[in-house]
Amino acid sequence: MITNHLPEQDRANITITGHDAAKWSLYEQDAYDRILLDAPCSSERHVLSDEKALKDWSPSRPKRLAVNQFAMLASALEAVVPGGLILYSTCSINPLENEEVIAKLEKRRAGRFEELHLDRGEKRSFGSIILPDVSDGKGPLYMCLIRRLT
Repeated sequence: MITNHLPEQDRANITITGHDAAKWSLYEQDAYDRILLDAPCSSERHVLSDEKALKDWSPSRPKRLAVNQFAMLASALEAVVPGGLILYSTCSINPLENEEVIAKLEKRRAGRFEELHLDRGEKRSFGSIILPDVSDGKGPLYMCLIRRLT
């Protein structure tokens, strides 16, 4: 996918890892300037059009995913250098998988990062979300940009 959309001269600046993102910091710490964490999520939009997604969905699924999402984000915080940026994103509308993951990080890693303002989307308690009704049917897309401080 990246080779199809990213100019060749920029590909040298990209690293794709095969690590379990929840355990990433066991392998690399203070290693990246920027991290895009597009976390696996409940993808509620797909439930409407995909029979398999509907069968896989349950009320407990977002709770399980949120635990893993937090582990991935906490690990990314260790993998990015101080001053580095992490863009956390999901295609979920569920606050449990979005702003509540960031709130949990704030509670457990207080003082280690700051949220940076994003100019797009509807502001949430942390981050912002772009909903399909205001984006020509695209989305949802939740995103939160944070900078590691220490």
